Amino acid sequence: MEAQRLSLFDDDPATRLAGLMSAMKAAMNRAADECRDLSREQIAERMTSLAKRAGTPLNKNAKVLSLAVLEKWLNPADMQHKPSIEALSVFCQTVGDMRPLAVLLAVHGCGVMTPEDRRLRDYAAADLAEKDARKRKKQLEARIR
Repeated sequence: MEAQRLSLFDDDPATRLAGLMSAMKAAMNRAADECRDLSREQIAERMTSLAKRAGTPLNKNAKVLSLAVLEKWLNPADMQHKPSIEALSVFCQTVGDMRPLAVLLAVHGCGVMTPEDRRLRDYAAADLAEKDARKRKKQLEARIR
């Protein structure tokens, strides 16, 4: 009898979801660290400003995102303090990094498309449509002759 191989990438949804928040928070932490233009204090301030302009609450308990709460959101080991989906979106917009959102989407088998990805997708779709049109044209020509 052959031994069963175990995959590192389990298809069980519960397994995929188990480490989601920790992985997402780790990605947020990396994005904040790599955002050289903004300190963490500035990230919190800009998140507050963007959320207010959008009418999106970041935190049900406060009108202003404090540095302390942001630090808790960025700590993968702190499972008591979790950013909302709105907070995640505002964070990604503020730091200009979609990797934390990509972590969330990857659990569902999806990904984030960059503008370059979209251009390549559109080019490939146009190329395939052109090939299909040429094939149809040849079929029509064959019927005419």
